[in-house]
Amino acid sequence: MSTSLIPALDPAPLPGPPWLFQVLWVLTFFIHLLFVNTALGGTLLAAFAGAAGAGRREVRSFFVEVNSWGISFAITFGIAPLLFMQVLLGRFFYTATILVGWAWFGMLVLLTVGYYLNYVAKFRLRAGKDAAAVVVLEAACFVAIAGIQVTVNLLHLQPGRWEQVADRAWAALGDPSFLPRFLHFVLAAVAMAGALAAFVAVRRAARGGDAHSLQGMARFGVKAALIATLLQLVDGFWLLLSMPEDVLRAFMRGGAATMAPLGIGILAGVLLLVVLAQISDPLAQATKVRRVAELIVGAMVFMIVTRHELRDVYLARARAGEQVTVAPQWGPLALFLVVFVLCVGLTIYALVRAAKERPSPGEEAA
Repeated sequence: MSTSLIPALDPAPLPGPPWLFQVLWVLTFFIHLLFVNTALGGTLLAAFAGAAGAGRREVRSFFVEVNSWGISFAITFGIAPLLFMQVLLGRFFYTATILVGWAWFGMLVLLTVGYYLNYVAKFRLRAGKDAAAVVVLEAACFVAIAGIQVTVNLLHLQPGRWEQVADRAWAALGDPSFLPRFLHFVLAAVAMAGALAAFVAVRRAARGGDAHSLQGMARFGVKAALIATLLQLVDGFWLLLSMPEDVLRAFMRGGAATMAPLGIGILAGVLLLVVLAQISDPLAQATKVRRVAELIVGAMVFMIVTRHELRDVYLARARAGEQVTVAPQWGPLALFLVVFVLCVGLTIYALVRAAKERPSPGEEAA
């Protein structure tokens, strides 16, 4: 493998132990992904829901309302994992973004357009107008962003492909694992958004909401999560088989450290499929709906760990002999952790208040 395009290791010492940054990277990426899945999966479900059928309009309105803050949270909580990526693997990641620079900058345009389209849809729905075309365009923007992110993440793992991509940027899409990885990401988002829709519908029904429309919303969410999870399990095996043979072998030989998170994640997916298949009346099976949400979050945690470990396997040869110096700066690290925990706490508090204290329409409530 040619290493001529790999930038030299930054001579500046790491401001803390690498293991700590690895842990914080995984933790912050998990929080970021919760909001990303809500925005991406929710927009896709809103686009597919339509207005016909019980609960369909509620699905669309719910996700359009959620995205007005969910997109912002996805962007905000994406900063921390990006910083940890920069500290540990910046020379690989940013080289990949330069190689597909126009697409990377185009992602910002797509994000801005998608964000404002969500507000257009929100105002049209509140005015009682149709927003189908607007939501479909918004979903297309977010799907394109997902494709760019998957492309960059695959490219930074394989420096051996950089020279080819430098000559022809479209070669970045030539990785055999691009399509299954892209589908795995999108399907996971749809499954989580479906589970969220069902969970919210059950909670609203318990507080006295319209049972008919909420039953339709919950059933739509359960069905979406069931189909997406089934397709994702199939796609997951396709993804494994599409990886380079040397990478897959090294990953499989990693023992419990690599196979345990993958195995638990797959098991959680199978259990999730079983529980979803058992739900025929979501409002009467609130416990199982909650169990679906728990299993999805659990599967996400282990799959994120697996993704992180797989990155190390991909880059093992390129980082062979890499020696970094460490000069801990505990003061700034402690300050970051305090601020981060505070921000997460405030976010949770705001979300809980927003869910519990929904104002009724009308001048008096305002």
